[in-house]
Amino acid sequence: MKQHAEQHDLFAADTQLLFSEDQELAASNAQHWTVLIVDDEPEIHQVTLMALRDFSYQGANLQFISAYSAAEAKSILATHNEIALILLDVVMETDDAGLTLVQYIRDTLQNHLVRIVLRTGQPGQAPEQRVMHDYDINDYRAKTELTVQRLATTVMSALRAFTAIKQLAQAKETLEAQVQARTEQLELSNLQLQQSLAELQAGERAGKQLQFAMLPPALFCCGEYQLSHALYPSEYMSGDFVDYFSADEHHVIFYIADVSGHGVASAFVTVYLKRFISTYVEHYQRGSSRLLLEPAALLSALNTELLRENISKYIALFYAVLDTRTAELTYANAGAFPWPLLLQQQQANYLELKSTPVGMFDFAVYQQQSLTLPQHSALILCSDGILDLLTPAATEQKLESLLQHCNLEQDIALLLERLAINPALGLPDDLTILMLKRNLIR
Repeated sequence: MKQHAEQHDLFAADTQLLFSEDQELAASNAQHWTVLIVDDEPEIHQVTLMALRDFSYQGANLQFISAYSAAEAKSILATHNEIALILLDVVMETDDAGLTLVQYIRDTLQNHLVRIVLRTGQPGQAPEQRVMHDYDINDYRAKTELTVQRLATTVMSALRAFTAIKQLAQAKETLEAQVQARTEQLELSNLQLQQSLAELQAGERAGKQLQFAMLPPALFCCGEYQLSHALYPSEYMSGDFVDYFSADEHHVIFYIADVSGHGVASAFVTVYLKRFISTYVEHYQRGSSRLLLEPAALLSALNTELLRENISKYIALFYAVLDTRTAELTYANAGAFPWPLLLQQQQANYLELKSTPVGMFDFAVYQQQSLTLPQHSALILCSDGILDLLTPAATEQKLESLLQHCNLEQDIALLLERLAINPALGLPDDLTILMLKRNLIR
């Protein structure tokens, strides 16, 4: 123990000298990522600091806190709530000290936001499969496999996840400030968002609750028109999104979106999309802009905004405005595929309109189309996740199969049954379906 203490003191002195310049820089920069290293071997601390001394993410450096036992880590965690990442050893004062600390962080402190990467020099002591199953950790690494590059990659992945969850919370706060002037339908969404706020820091589970709280009601009726939807994520959160609402007494807005990629990052973009549309709802209701009712112009504005923000994600999006007085449907497509399927009593056809997703190219141009929605008709929109579930190999055959299985009498559940699709069995891609019916309400 005396030798360990001397090593500890010697290491602390060396570290203070080695990183004095970095600490001065961190002190002058209010933005940094706090990383807690928990390990009873001083050389592991030193190697970690050396490997990550030049690491930065989003323009911010790392600030390190060292603990040499689980007990010391508990004391640090009680007074530091800004820690983004914990690099945690398993075997310290006891064989399972690290695992016991994980339970303390998640269950006692109720801290579900901090990312925990378990590092062990004795993999047999804590088998990876059992530990990943039984403990709420975010990564598991043997110390022998953590090269400088792999350590940097592991830290980068953890900070990205940490950032995405915090961004969802910030997006939630922004939405709360805007819902004051929304319709009764959006006020209900606001209540659902408020109910999920307390659980937001629980991680991906709370993120999913936030996203699904923003969805419209499962069934929406406006005169002789009826809108319904279903959304099934392939992972815990969805890169697909769907919405519909009344802009005023005679106009109904609806859209279906598919963000590139999957998971938390793509789900965050759906929050961004919802906020973007909500801004133009407010402008329209105040009489300061009619862009909400102009699909092509709105898609162009969204394309410009995504490129300006450099989000590095693009959105396949079909956006439409229905005038309930005239049955006129005005729409524009930004790369959404398969195309909307229009069903009538005697025929069915796709509304083919090739285009480019928003957020991809600054030279993209979007075309606005109009049609009169016939009596006793339906419009079916699906995200491209449905194509992966259809048995024909060629895309044209898949489109034909979908067309053949659709009819005017179906709801979404019956359509999925006829297509032999069971979302509960797991999906290779997010799946979203939106139905608009006229004079077919039973």
